[in-house]
Amino acid sequence: MQTNNIKILHGLNIIMVHKTPIVVVGNGLTAEVMCSALNYFGLEYTRLLSQRNDFVDTRTTTINIASQKMLSRLNLWSFSNKNSTEIRNILVSQYKFSENCFNRNSETSGLHFSLDGEIMAWTIENENLFKNCQKHNSKSPSLIENYYGNLNIEYTENGVVINDIRRKKWHTELIIACDGANSAIRESAGLRSTSMAANQEAIVARINLNRLHHNFAVQRFLPDGPLALMPIRTQEAALVWSLSKTKSANIFNLSEGEFKRKIINALGDSFKKMTLCSEKKIWGLKPSVTRSMGRPGLILAGDSNHSIHPLAGMGFNLALADVAVICDCLSSAKKNGLSFSHPSILSEYRARRRLEVEAIIALTQGLNRLFSYNSFKFKTFPSSLTNIGLGIMDSLPIKKQLAKIAAGGVLTSASLFSDV
Repeated sequence: MQTNNIKILHGLNIIMVHKTPIVVVGNGLTAEVMCSALNYFGLEYTRLLSQRNDFVDTRTTTINIASQKMLSRLNLWSFSNKNSTEIRNILVSQYKFSENCFNRNSETSGLHFSLDGEIMAWTIENENLFKNCQKHNSKSPSLIENYYGNLNIEYTENGVVINDIRRKKWHTELIIACDGANSAIRESAGLRSTSMAANQEAIVARINLNRLHHNFAVQRFLPDGPLALMPIRTQEAALVWSLSKTKSANIFNLSEGEFKRKIINALGDSFKKMTLCSEKKIWGLKPSVTRSMGRPGLILAGDSNHSIHPLAGMGFNLALADVAVICDCLSSAKKNGLSFSHPSILSEYRARRRLEVEAIIALTQGLNRLFSYNSFKFKTFPSSLTNIGLGIMDSLPIKKQLAKIAAGGVLTSASLFSDV
């Protein structure tokens, strides 16, 4: 796999133009998996990395069944039991949890999701997956190059021309933008992103429950947003607490003891043995969606395409589905002798991703607004009615269908989602 280089004499300077069929832009986890997937399909690309300070992502990610199959096919699922934790049950409530909430038979209020005792998903640590991807991609013959400043991108009939401030130049058929929710590539292309402002921030931390969680995840809807615990190992959990911006700063700045008391008060006395075992961090929440998903010569993937509320833990699974479908589309185009800028690629990508993306956005936005009362200017329903609604939903067939959708591969099909 070899990228062509062309020298152009410009005044007294020689500008090296790098020709490559695909350019992947992004420093994060979605870009890493995208490169692994392109390698798997034998698709030539160049990866462009921006200059940034060393960054360690302390967050966790929920990987559903379809995504786990995909990562396995890409040889990225090399986690030991120490680095991935099964999720077999999910409890959702508006009330504090009972003393025996990790025993299904004792919990009477709210929603209980399961797949008849089978694994629903896994909790993994972002940094572990990121390092695994880097190690895997280090064996790829594809080029990795740094760029400086903002990229100047020109979309022409003959392809896409990319320049940085140091006069580096790349010529490609297609850019795949994996550069996050604040995507500079998306903005420079003039693509409209619809904001679904949550006016919230998320406080994340690792806690030790000092009791067995039995692979239960729990989530409580509070007036300012949901508080979720995703299981890690046997007794630990990843905490994600979404709060209005006015309250998040106050709670974030509490002492460790006061913060612990806030969590116990929110979840119930059954969590009174918990201890904090990491630093708290805070993340801005900017849910948005770019319904065009790209333009000729450009495809958006991951958060650059859709950034959703973290309450369902579905964000990275949507990104992985983007990657899987994009690679299917590009592989098919290559077999049919089409340029990677051919409009049929973007059309197929939109058609295959629209249903799942819109459904998950509607679900996460709807739940957050319905059950987190302060998201509304006016409180539409009293607490008693919404909790009755949770109880009714717990007995309806739709609950099982939602669990299957959350497991992935239902609303989106892709070759990478098939069994290894």
